[in-house]
Amino acid sequence: MWRPQPWQDGDSGPGEPLSDSDSEEEDFPDDTTTPLGEYVTQGLKQLLDARQLCDVTLIVEGRKFTCHRALLAAVSPYFRAMFTSPLVESRLTEIRLEEVTPEVMETVIQFVYTGEAGLNLETAEDLFVAANRLQVLPLQDLCSRFLFEHLSVENCLGMYSLARSHHDPLLLRASLRLVAQHFPRVSRQRDFLLLDPGTLGSLLSSDRLGVESELEVYDAARRWAEHQPRQRYLHMPALLRHLRPGLLSAEESWRLEEELGGAAPGGPLRPREGMFEKKIVCIDLKPREDGSLREGEFTVDCFDPRTGKWEQLAALGSLLCPGCTAVEGRLFVAGGVLRSGQVSAALHEYDVVRDRWLERPPMAAPRAMLGLLGCGDTLYALGGCNRGALLDSAECFDLRALAWRPGPRLPLPLRSFACAALRGRLYLMGGATLEQNRAAIHSGVLIYHTATGHWSHVGLDSGATCCAGGVAVRGGVCAVGGYCRDATKFLDGNFTQLEPLDATGRVLFFREGRGSSRESATGGGGGAGGSDRAPSPVVFPGLPRRIAAGGVARWKRRIYVLGGENGSRFYDSVYCWKPGWRSWVQRREKLPGDTGGVSQFGCTTLKFPKKHILARLRGTHGAERTQDE
Repeated sequence: MWRPQPWQDGDSGPGEPLSDSDSEEEDFPDDTTTPLGEYVTQGLKQLLDARQLCDVTLIVEGRKFTCHRALLAAVSPYFRAMFTSPLVESRLTEIRLEEVTPEVMETVIQFVYTGEAGLNLETAEDLFVAANRLQVLPLQDLCSRFLFEHLSVENCLGMYSLARSHHDPLLLRASLRLVAQHFPRVSRQRDFLLLDPGTLGSLLSSDRLGVESELEVYDAARRWAEHQPRQRYLHMPALLRHLRPGLLSAEESWRLEEELGGAAPGGPLRPREGMFEKKIVCIDLKPREDGSLREGEFTVDCFDPRTGKWEQLAALGSLLCPGCTAVEGRLFVAGGVLRSGQVSAALHEYDVVRDRWLERPPMAAPRAMLGLLGCGDTLYALGGCNRGALLDSAECFDLRALAWRPGPRLPLPLRSFACAALRGRLYLMGGATLEQNRAAIHSGVLIYHTATGHWSHVGLDSGATCCAGGVAVRGGVCAVGGYCRDATKFLDGNFTQLEPLDATGRVLFFREGRGSSRESATGGGGGAGGSDRAPSPVVFPGLPRRIAAGGVARWKRRIYVLGGENGSRFYDSVYCWKPGWRSWVQRREKLPGDTGGVSQFGCTTLKFPKKHILARLRGTHGAERTQDE
């Protein structure tokens, strides 16, 4: 296919090029060409302004807009169906449109001809509705993103109703998240009293409500009904079915029975989002070299950053370098190296209510130093190693069927990599791989697209790390600390051990993207990252000390680094950082126990029901167990 080439003078030979005295500069065209689309857009706008070749007139409240059928049909399935159908409307030269104002229609036509629309908070909602009705999809998407950018606690309820009635998934998810997060405040707004029963019922059934007590849900429904008691009291029985009375305390249950004249209909015994608190779970912080310790003494420790206190969970046994992740409030631990030196294939799930570990079906292959990530209803066990080999295999665990199946094979054998899941993609950063039977740091990122089942690979110009902690942040994923050297060797052919190296204090940030060349990575102290919503700079300062194989977890907006090592040195420190801070902050708390430091342990953030809710759940489960007995 022909493409315009840079201009060359036909008379000039291999000698000197023409000078300014030989020819005027304007005789030579530049190397750029105007895209055909711009000619089309400019030409159609000129035809519209001159009222030339217009073949249809749209009438809105008596005001007439002359247009071109072909253009309207090209951008709108609504007009395409109208103009190409065998019905009489397809032959009319004047068409009346209802449920749209002349001002809005003028903006719609301007966008169709120019691709531009002047949006503001006063007009965007009406324009969104009109674009949805007329099926001008590019304009609808533009309005949706504008409203998304301007979501707030004050308008999120109206945006939720708008998105729900017009089936906009982006705006619906974002507004519902904001409504749910601030439900106690939102439920006292006037817009809440104007909700229709269906929309209100959908809200009351949500698991994401940020309420600490189920009584707040009941009070919100009651306020809504009392706003128009004659019309709305008849809806209360249906609304109360969304209530979860099993989560009420004895005093709250008594009050509800008094007001309703009996017990409320039973709902699911499932806490709402506001009834949880996040804590950092660490698998195996005991000194493994202490031969006097028994397996039952290797407890799982839990750190609450809010209070600074450590708690002990049920013991799981000693595990070096296991996979550890939480999926929707479910904690999973897979693989790892046992005290005997054997590599485990076991999978365990933690029961938060009963404080016990449940043994799930084991993996097909023993794995240590693997990546364990959850996405949707699937748990992914990726790569890793056993004592004799690095692994490029993967396995998938169905969280509903509780069964394993073969997973996507990695493009190369890999272990000890930083990993994180973000919006349907699994990111594997750095790690150790094999090059000519030697261990080498993998200077790249593997990205698995769960929707398509394909891998993509992106190189890292700024280097990579091994034994780093991975975590997802806004706009990308990052690898915290780790060992950074081009090549090393495995000890005695044992792939579960690596000779000590010098650790790094860098934080490597990898921008979220599509697995294309546009993706980039930067080291700590610089770089930028953003999300689809609004790109914003993400600058990570270097760690206060060089740390590898530490526990890395995200708690709220903060990133925590616990313990870790640097060669033969071990740490028991706790550091945290959040966007906006110029440096990492060391917490006063240390790892529990007088260990002198621990590394290569499992670490993740888990949601725990708050104490009063946990007591209710345990009491209910205890009553059910007594009845079964």
